[in-house]
Parts: sequence; structure tokens; C-alpha cells
Amino acid sequence: MKNLVFTLIFIFPLIVTAIFITRIIKVDSKLELVKENPVLQGNFKKKLFIDKHASKRRVYFYLDNSGKHRYERNYRGFVTNWYVFGNSKQFENSDTLTFYREINQNKFDDEKISFFSLNNVNKNFSYYFDIFQFLKEKYFFVLLGIFIMYIFGAGWLIDQYGGITQLKMVGFIFFIDIIYLLLLLFW
Repeated sequence: MKNLVFTLIFIFPLIVTAIFITRIIKVDSKLELVKENPVLQGNFKKKLFIDKHASKRRVYFYLDNSGKHRYERNYRGFVTNWYVFGNSKQFENSDTLTFYREINQNKFDDEKISFFSLNNVNKNFSYYFDIFQFLKEKYFFVLLGIFIMYIFGAGWLIDQYGGITQLKMVGFIFFIDIIYLLLLLFW
């Protein structure tokens, strides 16, 4: 039983990663490349907008003057916030934007439509990382709950079987798992 518990502690981050990879593949299979001309909205002078918030950045643009087709993305994570902010400045007044969106997406009035991989035509690492950021934003509190349960559950199990002082290798891997899960949450 002890070995089974330690094996689960070791492979838990791999299980979380596998779940994320399957979700990324599922989202990727429903996306199409779009090349559109954004329009000015209201009294604004920019075609692409970056709103700054205390905890996240929001990037959005409009594709027609009615304002009903607003493409918007929220980005969570300290490093990702500054990456999006730095790279999106060059697109603010661009005449043509390329991005990926869901195929056959229903467009309701005043709906915020998600987009992926702004001005990146290739399906490379940043494309898949953008889908990961979208899924992380969508399931952030589920991931946070899993992370907290893992810390307390695995910590309690390690303590029951002798503690970190006796199980140094298990304690080291547990520490690496915590760092990995923190990176998933806040990158």
C-alpha cells in the first residue's frame, strides 16, 4: 500500500498534465484560422485594446461597427500578463489581424468571443501555450482546489508513512511537484 501511495504522489503531476494536453487537443481540433480587419469602436483611436486590471490583462477588438462581435481574451498569470502586454502593443493600429477562433461559433448579441494566437499563423509552441492559458483561465479555481487538496493530502500521507525526514527522496519529489503545480497555476 505504501508503494502505491508514493507512486500516486510521483505521477500526480503527469496525470494533471495529460488531462490538460487532451483538453488542448480538443480545443485545437475546433479552431480555424481567420484573417480580419478590426474596426475602430466609439471614440477610440486604436483597433486593438489592452485593458489593465489588478490581476489580469484583457485584450479585445471589434470586427464590425455594431459592437456585437467583440473578440476578447483575459490572461491570468504574472509572466503572461507582461508577455501579452509587450507583444500586443505592435498590433494596436494594425489593419489586419490573424487569429484562430472556434469553427461555426454561434454569435449572440453582446457576446465576447474568444480568440487564440493573435497574429501567429503557425501552430507552434506559442499557439498551444495560448490555448493552455485559455484553459487555465477557464478552470483556474478547479486547478487551485486540486493543488490545495494535493498539498494537504500528499503531505498527510507522507507524514503517516514516516515524514520527510525518513523519506527524503519522496519529500524532494513532493517539493518538485508543488513547484510544477505552482508554475501551472501562475505562469
